[in-house]
Amino acid sequence: MSLVEIFSIIIIHFVADFIMQDERWALNKSKNWDALLMHTITYTSVWLVIALIIDVYTNQTTNDWYFDTLDVQLFLLITFVCHTITDYFTSRIVSKKFAEGKYGSAIPNFGAFTLIGGDQVLHYIQLFATYYYLIKI
Repeated sequence: MSLVEIFSIIIIHFVADFIMQDERWALNKSKNWDALLMHTITYTSVWLVIALIIDVYTNQTTNDWYFDTLDVQLFLLITFVCHTITDYFTSRIVSKKFAEGKYGSAIPNFGAFTLIGGDQVLHYIQLFATYYYLIKI
């Protein structure tokens, strides 16, 4: 995996998971399926738009449509399902920590912000593994 691919995945994830997440979804996804699904559908839609942009670029230089490959479609499906499952659990745990006022703690720190970091690690593991096994091989 090239540095461009690694940085692209990091940036796309950041935009999709934070910039494109409405505050109402962030605050309610721990207790409301609609909020969680709105977030994960929007998140996956960002990846879809990127795939379509790559598709247009790729089609200008070849006759192959990038998005038509099963690998890209599986990447989007796996990303949607995994992001939804991860956020289902992590948002509930983080929400509970925030409600208890446990933002951080002494070392070892298992406060809310540490758990948000753990949530991000899980997302990156899924993204890099899925990309590597479906797209790169």
